[in-house]
Amino acid sequence: MKKALFIGRFQPFHQGHLDAIKQISEDEIIIGIGSSQYSKTDDNPYSFEERQKMIEEALLMLSETTERSEVETSRSSTHRQRDPSTPLRSVQDIKIIAIPDIHNEDNWVEHVKNIVNEFDIVYTGNDWVKKLFEKENYIVKTIQKNMDISATEIRQETARLFEKLNKTCFTESDCERIAPLTLEINKLKREQNAVILAHSYQTPDIMYGVADYIGDSYGLSKIASEVDADKIIFCSVYFMGETAKILNPDKQVLVPTISGCSLAESINAEDIRKLKIEHPGVPVVCYINTYAEVKAECDLVCTSANALKVIESLNSEEVIFVPDNLMGRNLQKLTNKKLILWDGTCTVHEEFNPESIIKLRKQYPNAKILAHTECNPAVVDHADLAGSTTDMVNYVANHDDDVMLVTECGITDRIKTEFPERNIVGTCNLCPYMKKIKLEDILGALKNPTKEQIIEINSDIIEKAKLALDKMMKIK
Repeated sequence: MKKALFIGRFQPFHQGHLDAIKQISEDEIIIGIGSSQYSKTDDNPYSFEERQKMIEEALLMLSETTERSEVETSRSSTHRQRDPSTPLRSVQDIKIIAIPDIHNEDNWVEHVKNIVNEFDIVYTGNDWVKKLFEKENYIVKTIQKNMDISATEIRQETARLFEKLNKTCFTESDCERIAPLTLEINKLKREQNAVILAHSYQTPDIMYGVADYIGDSYGLSKIASEVDADKIIFCSVYFMGETAKILNPDKQVLVPTISGCSLAESINAEDIRKLKIEHPGVPVVCYINTYAEVKAECDLVCTSANALKVIESLNSEEVIFVPDNLMGRNLQKLTNKKLILWDGTCTVHEEFNPESIIKLRKQYPNAKILAHTECNPAVVDHADLAGSTTDMVNYVANHDDDVMLVTECGITDRIKTEFPERNIVGTCNLCPYMKKIKLEDILGALKNPTKEQIIEINSDIIEKAKLALDKMMKIK
């Protein structure tokens, strides 16, 4: 059984080291960590045991990711599959040991050998380590570096991230783990003149680690059309990336993952055409949370903030409003026009119920309830404010009340980060679609985007959908 010694700087153990592990073919790997990387100091707050645990967790994630990747490849490819008798490298195949420094170059290799015992080959990305082992006639292989980030940069980025993210659920260890990713993403976006947009339902590491702008779907799409950027990375569900492309047809727009949406998927272009036949001459207003092909069939688009204004602007006693049935029912209470509704709902907001709101109201009588208009009317009836995500953030910015946020959890993270003194009561719901996006997906979209990540829309659909969006923008 061949043993490889992987030695270098591990403060912290990041994606570059995981890439290095993939380059080692020996049966067993020994990771040697120098004392400068595990002695507790102001720059390094971790003991060896803490650092060891962090490395083991990173290796476990690598093993799980590799296994998922191979399974997906085997399902979609006719290429030769991995021999099932050859196990994936596991944490058990890797030993992590401490190597205290002796500050003596002449005896350093012997010192390492006495601690590690037997090893057949050395892997390192450190030129100093390479020189010393080669001098003692060891076989040394140089690790190919896929990222050039120093430990100092990682410490500084960790501090920047923790200053923001500690207000949510992120620990300093979490920030240190993602620091190499955020550093590389921010470096690449500058090099590529790219702008990263993050919807308010994204996770805090995306919103405050790499995003240039945070907001709702329409607001971010407008920003995209105004910024001087060659590339737009829209961290959101797919239809939001489409909206950005419609408003910015000459720019490259990408989404990190292909995330759906229960509301957008509840209706298609053919459904709209059928509604027009059933209700001849009745104008169609679609919520912005729809796909491009649906927008192209509609007369006007609206947002949760301006839906009532858009409906009232139409010279018609009847209006077809799609696809959000709950929002439509909330709007019907505010207009004399007859709204013809569809049966779509948001999987996040339909889960809120009035009983829990009433219970929390009794428990926190002074708290203001801020509910999204995608919620059930019975929930909205109990709200002090019913509106969009932007409306909620603006309310918090201009009031000192305790608040109950009846919407997706990303808004809670935003409020905790941007208004840490504010008391938030109650619970939120997670969007399984929005939360699919990870920092690794954004990095992939910048480094080597797949065909699926790049938003492409037929020019006819862009032209028709943009017309519906432009009409909305003219309504004051």
